[in-house]
Amino acid sequence: MKSMTRTTGLWATGALAFSFILAGCTPSATETAPEAPAESAPAAAEAPVGIAYNAALYEALPQDIKDKGFIVLATDPTDPPLEFYDEGGVLVGSEIDMVDALSTVLGIDFVLTVSPFGNIIPGVEASRFDGAVSGFADRPARQEVVDFVDYFTTSRGLLVLKGQQAELKDASAELCGKSVAVALATSAAENVVAQSEACVSGGKDAIDIQEYPTQADGVTAVRSGRADLTFFGAHAASWIAKQSEGDADELEVFLRPEDGKDINGILLRKGDLAEVFQAAIQQLMDSGDFETIWAKWGVDNVILTTATINGGTVDK
Repeated sequence: MKSMTRTTGLWATGALAFSFILAGCTPSATETAPEAPAESAPAAAEAPVGIAYNAALYEALPQDIKDKGFIVLATDPTDPPLEFYDEGGVLVGSEIDMVDALSTVLGIDFVLTVSPFGNIIPGVEASRFDGAVSGFADRPARQEVVDFVDYFTTSRGLLVLKGQQAELKDASAELCGKSVAVALATSAAENVVAQSEACVSGGKDAIDIQEYPTQADGVTAVRSGRADLTFFGAHAASWIAKQSEGDADELEVFLRPEDGKDINGILLRKGDLAEVFQAAIQQLMDSGDFETIWAKWGVDNVILTTATINGGTVDK
């Protein structure tokens, strides 16, 4: 039977500490799909609908993928509710559930491998991973080395300690002179560098940019007082703030709906997987199952109705 293999980890103390101790992988059978039929099997009379095995899409997979029998996707599980560890150490989220469904549609295993965000694209280029789900923004510069299949949009939110940085509630407020925690190689890291340069050009203080291996480290920096704020996609920032309610170091989010508007999706090795994944995701969209998956996590308001390939047009 085809199934998705998940990696598991442990949460540190505190709902949002996001400190991971990875002691190996624990297989977990989730959605299942039948074995790919023999080539002599007759074609289905009607196209599959929803979370159902699609033999034509399985056959369209690259031969090396079919030969090894699984697809390796990297993930940095620090972007709730897209991908994160629950309190039991199980990898969960909207993109994780989407991969479960794709395992059934494509009739092949998915192996999820945890990796720091900044190592993912180089890992795909080096063939360590076949792709990644980690809330990736589709950028033309990234399209030079990887492909994207896009299915949701997002803007940015600022996470601060509750009751502090009140002036940043104004979405037009600049960050000049603030200390900002960002994760390496993220679009937020690129954005804050540009903002800092604009501050200096305008005769104001530069932004104190603190780079960390993961987005979770940035949250820790804010909660400990080392940084004034950190960036997340609006979906994640809102979720993280809600989870911190009642904590001594409670967070709040200041949304910036016009900042960092992105089209996002699954990242894939260049050249031979995007069309298959586009068709598989569109199958889920057309049936309504894609919306159901994302609604479970409260983020169905950011999804697209048509899956596109390399739809990002702006480097930010």
